[in-house]
Amino acid sequence: MGEFYHELTLSPSSYLELFSDFLLEATGEGIEEEGNSIIVRSEQDLSWLIEALQEFCQTLSARVSEEVNFSHSLTWKRNEDWIERYRQSIQPIECAPFYVRPSWHPPKPDLIDLLIDPALAFGSGHHGTTNGCLACLGALELEGKRVLDVGCGSGILAIASAKKGAIVEMCDTDELAVGEALKNASLNQVIASKVWIGSVGDAEGEYDLIIANILAAILIMLSPWLKERLKPGARLILSGILGPYKEDVLRKFGGFTLEKELLCEEWVTLQLRKN
Repeated sequence: MGEFYHELTLSPSSYLELFSDFLLEATGEGIEEEGNSIIVRSEQDLSWLIEALQEFCQTLSARVSEEVNFSHSLTWKRNEDWIERYRQSIQPIECAPFYVRPSWHPPKPDLIDLLIDPALAFGSGHHGTTNGCLACLGALELEGKRVLDVGCGSGILAIASAKKGAIVEMCDTDELAVGEALKNASLNQVIASKVWIGSVGDAEGEYDLIIANILAAILIMLSPWLKERLKPGARLILSGILGPYKEDVLRKFGGFTLEKELLCEEWVTLQLRKN
């Protein structure tokens, strides 16, 4: 890394996690959350991001029917070891019976250990959607169940299922995500019975549980395949849903019983059972 770098500090009025997701995708850089602010650092000029963020705010405001805005500062700084600072800012989280930790923190006795090192754009358990899915998984009996993690990202949800005795499969349309999921599965000494680049439409047979932590629009698009690939009486965990879109998603799953609804930050997680 060079002697200097650019640092953008962004403070959204709301929807912090959505802004984090946008910045991860837009910049390809690691980000740091500090209180209600997000920090992006790069050797490349970041000034172009301001206009992109303004357009993102307009789109988001229209979707949630409320005004969303942000304040920011953009500075040029002399380099320091901020990668190590970022590592130290990632703390383990407990979502009973799971304990999600990076490799530089020790495991916690009496909790199921999920070893996930943070990686670009892939979940490490801190996002509200991942938290909601883990809460659902923690309460389910999964021994010997066939489970599919759709849009697996880091693989954290498949790994959590496997550590509760499930026979797991994983898929993601992003080749990098599949690689990250396989790496994390190996770290956790978990073997997935099948892993592929693609989505639920490429799955074979029926499952006892499908987990899809994506976005509401994609869940709606995938709904025919999600319904088709579940056994009668099987469960479906859906997340990545902002509150205003919950009913849109539920309408696509007639013939399912809503067993659980969790709200974490702005995100809704739904646990459904196929009638």
